Amino acid sequence: MSVVYPDDYPKTMHEAIMAAMEVKDEDIDLSDIPEITEKEAVLAEPVGDRFIELRRKNAMFINRLLNEYYAKKGIVL
Repeated sequence: MSVVYPDDYPKTMHEAIMAAMEVKDEDIDLSDIPEITEKEAVLAEPVGDRFIELRRKNAMFINRLLNEYYAKKGIVL
């Protein structure tokens, strides 16, 4: 293939997923990732909570678009 992509590089999404599933936790090199300090740990917050309001706004926007689209076609939902 090339220097960037060796011959054994996964060629499909399925092959990539299957290869990733075979990797064991102890095989992952985390040595270049700095440790989290106590000060940083105190400031940590769950990121999932940030997306709840965004999800609601997106759903309202998509619903409005769909209602407008179907209204133009004469279909009432």
